Amino acid sequence: MWSEIKGENRIGSEGGEIINDYEHSLGARVTLEKNGDVAPFSITVGVYGSFFHTVYMGSLCEGVAIFKSMKSDIGEYLNNPQKAESSWVENFVNRY
Repeated sequence: MWSEIKGENRIGSEGGEIINDYEHSLGARVTLEKNGDVAPFSITVGVYGSFFHTVYMGSLCEGVAIFKSMKSDIGEYLNNPQKAESSWVENFVNRY
């Protein structure tokens, strides 16, 4: 289950302002930032104990769409423990 992490004026790992931040109860986090050090928008994801990955985009619309898609993919993965971790991570990183 995803839960929103709330707070004001928080700075993310890419140096931008966090505008969307969720954590999954089975051990993952997805964070959308704006105005970071590298790009106008970035998403950092982590599946705890497995991997971290960051993607960059130029528009909020693109960022929100990718954020939603990543959340869905990670939630599906965490709820299906039979999936092979290494191949899932490789496919995820290649997709995003």
